[in-house]
Amino acid sequence: MISKTLLLLAVWIGLTNTLDPQELMVGVIASLGVAYFFGGTGSLHLGATLWKYARFTPIFIPALIRSNLQVARIVLTPSLPINPGIVKLKTHLKNDYDKLLLANAITLTPGTLTLDLDGEDLYIHILDLKTTDTATLQKEIVEGFTVFS
Repeated sequence: MISKTLLLLAVWIGLTNTLDPQELMVGVIASLGVAYFFGGTGSLHLGATLWKYARFTPIFIPALIRSNLQVARIVLTPSLPINPGIVKLKTHLKNDYDKLLLANAITLTPGTLTLDLDGEDLYIHILDLKTTDTATLQKEIVEGFTVFS
């Protein structure tokens, strides 16, 4: 529980960008509450988790920029034909935290939205579905973000 609390507090400090005592107190209370509430779900080791995030960030940021540019192109060129669709892809991840991070990363990239996470299956809405080949989509979307296996 201590490693979860410290990790959550580090995220809190990073998001608030202040070491003001009042902000720190709220961050400690919130981190303790969340760590206690989710204490029995899975395992979260601080070093391993930070390493996962460190490996994930350089993969996620370029994908975020590419998808922003693609959606901007679609918005700025209304005559472009788009083909929205929903696909079902497998994660092959066992850890619930990793599945949650993957689902949120997909949702954070413009043009994609994770609709549901059912076991190992992700249901994803894609603004402009270029192909219906699930193997290609699996490689581009799920395996492109997966550094956790």
